[in-house]
Order: sequence, then structure tokens, then C-alpha cells
Amino acid sequence: MRPSAIGDAQQLAAMVVFARVVAAGSFSAAARELGLTKSAVSKQVQRLELELGAKLLNRSTRKLSLTEPGQIVHAHAEQIVHLSNATRNELAQLSERPSGLLRMTASLAYGKHVLAPLLPDFFAQCPEVRVALTLVDRHVDLIEEGFDLAIRLTDTPPEPLAGRRLHACEFVLCASPKFAGLADVQHARDLAQQACLGFSAGVSAKLTPWRLTDPDGKAVTVAVQGPAVVNSSDVVRELTLRGLGIGLLPRFTVEPDLAQGQLVQVLPQWQAAGAFGPAWALWSPQRQMLPKQRAMIDFLVSRLSAA
Repeated sequence: MRPSAIGDAQQLAAMVVFARVVAAGSFSAAARELGLTKSAVSKQVQRLELELGAKLLNRSTRKLSLTEPGQIVHAHAEQIVHLSNATRNELAQLSERPSGLLRMTASLAYGKHVLAPLLPDFFAQCPEVRVALTLVDRHVDLIEEGFDLAIRLTDTPPEPLAGRRLHACEFVLCASPKFAGLADVQHARDLAQQACLGFSAGVSAKLTPWRLTDPDGKAVTVAVQGPAVVNSSDVVRELTLRGLGIGLLPRFTVEPDLAQGQLVQVLPQWQAAGAFGPAWALWSPQRQMLPKQRAMIDFLVSRLSAA
């Protein structure tokens, strides 16, 4: 194989110029259309002929005609021009309307209890958007792992991410009606004597002390312990339903259970502070905000901001 005289990108550019020369019927006309000099257009075609090792055009003072190799090259050159135009058109459309694949990530519990019920309505509004939703209870690097959007419970957007607040996240103390120590909890301090269940994002085998506020606004911090420490709110919920202890959980994970009486709220007059802050939509400001991202963020804000 002959070594390449010009690079792939230059060869593609030369083929586009060649296709324009054939369509225009002359080097002069093609140069005017391309905004180049006639000599620059001529050199592009000459380099292409040198690269391909074939004469592409029969030149005369009155007209140009394709050689047999030129007919073959011209057919491929027209395909390149067509693909280039199609690419520009699709990108232009992408910049105008929500479409394409949106890669999102959230925790297992949030994805199950909050996002999944909303997706049908989102698809009804944006039928050209597809969602790849990855649910994991771990820190996800949006930039390294290629996600367009993340939903996290956090006080503020972590560096270097940008974000938009979606809603406050209320945490509640709850237990199964069959939990043996339920009647013994009359004050936040009583929690220290009971089996407690909570979420832990790290590898610690101990629960972080719980902070509660009484009806008068006085905060109390209680050192709690229990039979299990897990990194999944849904597992905490399941253990709480089974009567293993008092759980501290986001309300969105247990609202149906409370409504159906499978769980009861413990110390309902006290306000519990969760391990995390409000829910935020997060994205990388290093990448251009695409319509599909904006559409999802605006949709979530409209549906969740009153939560």
C-alpha cells in the first residue's frame, strides 16, 4: 500500500471540494461557491489525484469531464457530502428539540419511589427522548462515567458540578406496629435504649447520631445503635417493616406504608434531620447543556418543587 500523501481529514475535505467542482462544472464556479481561490481549489483536486494515484478529470478550455476513476470517486464524494449535510441537520435539530439518549443516575430508593412513577409523564411530553437510568447507592463521577444528569440528596452541589434544587427531603422516624419497644418511646432520648435502623454511606459499623428537634425548636442529638447498618434506604425500610427496629427514612420511601398502617410514625411531633439535604439535579458545567437535559430538569422541577 502506498504511503498516504495527505491525512484522512484533508482527503475528506479534498473529496468535498472535488464533488463541488463536478457539480459547478468548473474550478472557477466551485471556488466562488466555496469562498476559495481558483488555485486553491485546483491544488485540492491535484492532491486528491496524487493521493489516489488516478486522473479524475479531463480538463479542457471549455468544460470538465469525469474519467472512469473519477466517476467512481465522485460517487463516494457525493455520499460524503450527503452524510456531512445530514450530520449538520441532525445536530441542528438536536439543538432545537429534546431528543436522543439521556444518561441519568440516582440512588436505588429515589429511582424506585420518585423517578419511576414520573417517567411515563415525561415520555408523554418528550417522546423523542430515551432514558438510560442507572440506580446505584454509591458516589458516581458524572464526568468520568459519562452521565448527563444525576439526582442526589445533598446540601449543595459538590464541586465541580452545577445543580438545580428539586425539593426538600423530609425524614421520618417510623416503626412496625408490632415493634416491641414502640410504647416505650416518649422522648427523643428514649431512642438510645431501642434498636434503631439507619442508612450509612460509608463503611462504618456505627450509626451516625440522630438529631431531632422538639415542638419548641430545641434540638436533641441521640447516640443510637441497632442490629444492622446498611447503605440502602430500601433495605432499612424492609427491616423496619419486619419489626427489627425504629427506622429513620426519607418520607418518599415510606409514605404508602404509613398510609396503609404497615408502619407508624414515631415521635410525630418531633422533626428528624436526615443524613442528607434536599434533592438536587446535578450536571457537569464543562459540557453544553442539551435540550434533553434541560427538558428533564424542567420537568422534575415542575413536578417536585412543591413536594
